[in-house]
Amino acid sequence: MPALLPFLATGRFFVANSQHPMRFEPFTSLLYAGGVLWILGCSGLALGQEATPWSFSPMVRPDIPQAHDSDTWSEHPVDQFIQEALAGQGLSHSPEAPPHQLLRRLFLDVWGLPPDTDLLKELDHDNFETTWTQWVDRALAGPQYGERWARHWMDLIHYAETHGHDEDAPRENAWPYRDYLIQSLNADKPYATFALEQIAGDAMEPHDPEALIATGFLAAGPWDESSQMGIQDGTLDKELAQYLDRDDMITTVMSSFLGVSVHCARCHDHKFDPIPFEDYYALQAVFAGVDRHDRPFDKDPKLHRLRQDLLTQKEALLAERTTESALLSSINQERTQSWISERQDHLSRWKAGRPLAPPSSEIPLTPWEVLEDGSLFIQPTDSLNGKLTWSLLSPYPKPTAVELEVMADSRLPQGGPGWSDEGDFQLTEFKVYGKGKDSDDWIPILLEAPENDFSKEGTSVRYLIDDDPETHWSIFPQKGQNHRCFFRIASLPDDRDLHMLRVELNHPEEHSQWVGRCRIRWSNVPSDRIEPFLEANLQEAFAYSEETRTLEQKLLLTRHALGRHLDQTLEALPTPPQVYAATSYFSSEGNFKPSLGPRTVRQLRRGSIQQPGKEAQPAALSALSHIPWNPEGADLAEEDSRRLALGKWITHPSNGLFWRTMANRLWQHHFGSPLIPTPNDLGNGGQAPTHPELLDWLACELRDSGGSLKHVHRLILHSRTYRQASTWRKQAAAQDAENTYYWRMSPRRMDAESFRDSLLQLSGQLDARMGGPSVKQFLMDPGIHVTPIVDYKGFDPTHAAMHRRSIYRFLFRTLPDPFMKALDCPDASTWHPERNRSVGSLQALAMLHDPWVIAQSQAMADQLQKVSKHLERQIELLYESSLCRMPNPTEKRLMIEYADRHGLANATRYLWNSNAFVFMP
Repeated sequence: MPALLPFLATGRFFVANSQHPMRFEPFTSLLYAGGVLWILGCSGLALGQEATPWSFSPMVRPDIPQAHDSDTWSEHPVDQFIQEALAGQGLSHSPEAPPHQLLRRLFLDVWGLPPDTDLLKELDHDNFETTWTQWVDRALAGPQYGERWARHWMDLIHYAETHGHDEDAPRENAWPYRDYLIQSLNADKPYATFALEQIAGDAMEPHDPEALIATGFLAAGPWDESSQMGIQDGTLDKELAQYLDRDDMITTVMSSFLGVSVHCARCHDHKFDPIPFEDYYALQAVFAGVDRHDRPFDKDPKLHRLRQDLLTQKEALLAERTTESALLSSINQERTQSWISERQDHLSRWKAGRPLAPPSSEIPLTPWEVLEDGSLFIQPTDSLNGKLTWSLLSPYPKPTAVELEVMADSRLPQGGPGWSDEGDFQLTEFKVYGKGKDSDDWIPILLEAPENDFSKEGTSVRYLIDDDPETHWSIFPQKGQNHRCFFRIASLPDDRDLHMLRVELNHPEEHSQWVGRCRIRWSNVPSDRIEPFLEANLQEAFAYSEETRTLEQKLLLTRHALGRHLDQTLEALPTPPQVYAATSYFSSEGNFKPSLGPRTVRQLRRGSIQQPGKEAQPAALSALSHIPWNPEGADLAEEDSRRLALGKWITHPSNGLFWRTMANRLWQHHFGSPLIPTPNDLGNGGQAPTHPELLDWLACELRDSGGSLKHVHRLILHSRTYRQASTWRKQAAAQDAENTYYWRMSPRRMDAESFRDSLLQLSGQLDARMGGPSVKQFLMDPGIHVTPIVDYKGFDPTHAAMHRRSIYRFLFRTLPDPFMKALDCPDASTWHPERNRSVGSLQALAMLHDPWVIAQSQAMADQLQKVSKHLERQIELLYESSLCRMPNPTEKRLMIEYADRHGLANATRYLWNSNAFVFMP
């Protein structure tokens, strides 16, 4: 019985030809409804036994069809496959398009820009093949190629430079990944390397900055900031947010590189393909330790190696993967002893200043008391409103930091350190003033970089220096304990020596929560050397002598000293650029904390976070059993080793899905339609390939050429199929209206970027600079919450930022450019293997009336008028540059009349809105 493949979504059925397993023929003998039931039954799908899709099988290079003696169209392999398909349908190819159309088609296709019309002067009509080869070589060698084709890839992976969702914050460091794409494509990087770097470049080449930047691929999609940063760890909601974030990565990887809908197996086994529920969660386990964040890198390879080695050590230290023997090494013990000695010295240099007179306040006080340790005990009476100030002699002429310690005392409620019934207090401001020995004026001292050992939830020691009486610092519920905060002194008044200091503590006027006991101390240790407070277990270990410390305490102190050494070494390096990319280590931001290794992933029954099953282990798709998983036996306990194993599995030479998917995409962008009509679904749920043998031949060419994309480009561009005219033929269209068999070149509307960039180039306004931070072609102000307010309409259409190529635009997810959106520029919140193609009134209105289009039309007219003073010649030049041809007599007459009546700029805009310009020939 022949192998049957259902394609239910389209109502089309195909039966695999028994003589040619890769050749599909229309299956029309059954009515649709009956056919569905019969095919489901025969294939086993009704019983849940999903048939293995043809695309999952290893590739075997097909034989090139032999041309019939009567057919001398072309001996090019692509043409041989197409000719055989045409002949089978009783169709014939179209004649070759004229050279001016081919030139324009080539450069709009490969560069997304109109060509230099001087190339037509090189045309050798007697040897057009040579001329065409030169044009193709020039197109593929130009840097504009990478700019054009990187945009196709960015559609595929839903790249943008904001997070999306309800908190659409900008990603200022996403652009290095975009530049990586452009550079890699221009360099014709082997496709397997290109893919592997994006999945696990930091693991494959840990000392290569370009490989790290490549992992921006995994971070390209939306990120739910409100869930990731606002929800506490350990909650079901936070776990769900992490599962969904990984789902986006899985979908991006598997659909982009393999064209399979693995995400459909999240709740149950895949309904069409042999992808069990367990496979989906095995892929979840691969990405279990991956988050999205800015990552530092260095363009200098030596500096990059140093920084990444330090960061790797820091991550291992925080994850407690540093071995005991490494911690007890002589160099680390020397560092530990050096730190202990330094800290003891620094602690000895904190000195308390005794008040010179009783504190003053806006309330009456009972006798105040200065205790032996230099602390001040205050017992306010009656109203508790006001502020407390006192003066003291400065222990140092140039103090570098000041510490406020609030202290427990048995005379205070609950042991203090405050006078409230709960032993708490509320401080709104902490201010310090200074004056020299011969000065009478108190001058404010600027404080910065506060740190403390504890704050009540919702309060912060930062609020003590924010000049806002509505904010405060408190310590509840940690009552009956001492608490400290310190502030670095940013600068001294006129950089003078200080003789006296004055301290001011402010409390809320409407509250009665005063500090009961406090102490002020000062230090002259350089502010950048002052260490934050130690955690309780570290402080306890530090208090013991070397002889009495346990091994556990020694290791604890060594970890701290090593971490401090790594931090200081990293801080001493030059400030690095950053890229928004995949990572497992970064500085915590609120509740968004690094995993420091793979998180536990469980199989969620029915996709519900409330129904966790057994723990998932990293693996790939079980249906592709002919591709080995982790054959080197790498330790998959490490996060990056899991991604590397998956990357090697995906890019394996025997993985037909990998090579077929990309070959299909290359054909799609050259012809406007893919050989598999569902380019992100090569499984049973997608549609059948229209030319399966041609697809496999191209896929084999891609693989066997070392993964050279430009090799496949050349094969396609040199085919006569590509060079066919786009002329519509009634008889052929009646038989093949969709041009499935490529009897002509289908005309295509220029995409948004090509239209915009073409206008820039023609008007002489194009800024051809490559790379760098994206340009914001809008005005931006802070929003009510996280998402900013963006104004495209108010942005000057003649601003220099408007002259960059479209790929360098800053891309908002939820706030897209209205002009580009009207031209079908895709929504970056989801994946777009193909763009929508529409022809509507909104597009015409935008292309006629947008201020930016008007500005380009005027710039073009100004340019034409500089070249010639004669309107007839201006119209000829307009046509030649825009359409690569001269106007015919009727066109010339009508355009001269129009320009004479409405001006050359309006005539330019008129031509740029014509089908002749907007559609690729």
